[in-house]
Amino acid sequence: MLNQATSPRLAAEAVTDSIEVAIAAAGRRGRGAPADLTPVLIRYWHELPHYSAERRRAWLHATRTRLRNGEVTTRALVPHALGDHDEDIVCTAVAEYVATHPVTVERRRAVIDEAVDWIRRGLALNRGAVFAALLCIGDAGINEALGGLRLILTPAETEVVCRRVTGAPLRATREFLGEWLQLLEASESPDAIARRHVAGALAVSAA
Repeated sequence: MLNQATSPRLAAEAVTDSIEVAIAAAGRRGRGAPADLTPVLIRYWHELPHYSAERRRAWLHATRTRLRNGEVTTRALVPHALGDHDEDIVCTAVAEYVATHPVTVERRRAVIDEAVDWIRRGLALNRGAVFAALLCIGDAGINEALGGLRLILTPAETEVVCRRVTGAPLRATREFLGEWLQLLEASESPDAIARRHVAGALAVSAA
């Protein structure tokens, strides 16, 4: 029989294990029609407040290991990308989701469109981190898809994007920031906070 001191710990570990199993099951290879991710996302959101970022990063690490081992498809990354608010977790999951898919032009385009749609429809808990992850890739085609979404970001989301991209000063990223700044400056009702964030990121990236 479990004593009162160990029961909560073992119960928490069991819950964590069940979440990892659910994520893996949703992305398992060779299962026919893709599994519905909605129940997994709901479970992830429900458990999110009860686990540290460190523990949730371990969930992502387990998913990435299964992906490298060929046990799951990239669908297993989606709960991490959409269901978490930690910037590192979301950025890592999104970047790997886009990079790991088959390299056919059509499939890559479909994956990019899907990730951009997460931003457009507000499906991600941390929309700014999804945007930042895509922008940090430095791909002109991805940036073109992101261009129409710049002005729907909240000031907080814009701050996340600008802070994350300063570590990836690729040419396409710098050009995107420059165009964003011009767009803000040309606006009839300029967003001073967004302008400050974008100008700061551009200055750091150009240094």
